[in-house]
Amino acid sequence: MEEQFDSFFKQEGPFYPVQGFKMDSWKRAVQDVINEVAADVLKYKQEERTAVLLTDVFKEKWQMLSPLWFRHNTSYYLWLVHVSGLLLPFLEKEPGDMAGWIQYREYPKAWSRQHFTVPIIKDNECFTIYIFEKNEKLLTKAAEAMALNVHYSEGESPEYLQLRSMENGRTALYRITHTDRRKQG
Repeated sequence: MEEQFDSFFKQEGPFYPVQGFKMDSWKRAVQDVINEVAADVLKYKQEERTAVLLTDVFKEKWQMLSPLWFRHNTSYYLWLVHVSGLLLPFLEKEPGDMAGWIQYREYPKAWSRQHFTVPIIKDNECFTIYIFEKNEKLLTKAAEAMALNVHYSEGESPEYLQLRSMENGRTALYRITHTDRRKQG
């Protein structure tokens, strides 16, 4: 049975909590902006996603992020340019739709300060996750957790997982292996 959790805060769609991931608090704040931008932009049809619209949505959401998360105002603005330069071109051409959310947290049963949530975007061929992290081990954990959720899901799932790092600009494509669940006998 596919387990779907209730919406989390303003986030709509299925919500999958997963254990075993830690993100610095300032990165989590940036991830929250990325989440808000992705969720808002994907409400528009692909043809409607102009550079002006994307920039306006991003500016509105980035202003929610306090400069106090950064050591200097300069780094606040440098990260603004960096993240917008990576995220907005991808979202402009994103063929998928919101499929839900996945949450990573340090402890399975306690509400941890180390939790963070990312949107899952799904098209016919793959799941896509935009994540503000560059550590290869942590990105691999995120891919493994997503593959585990797909493995236990009974619904039709894409064959690939695309992980887009908004911190270092790299994209990794993972093939999700499926097992045959039919009863033998």
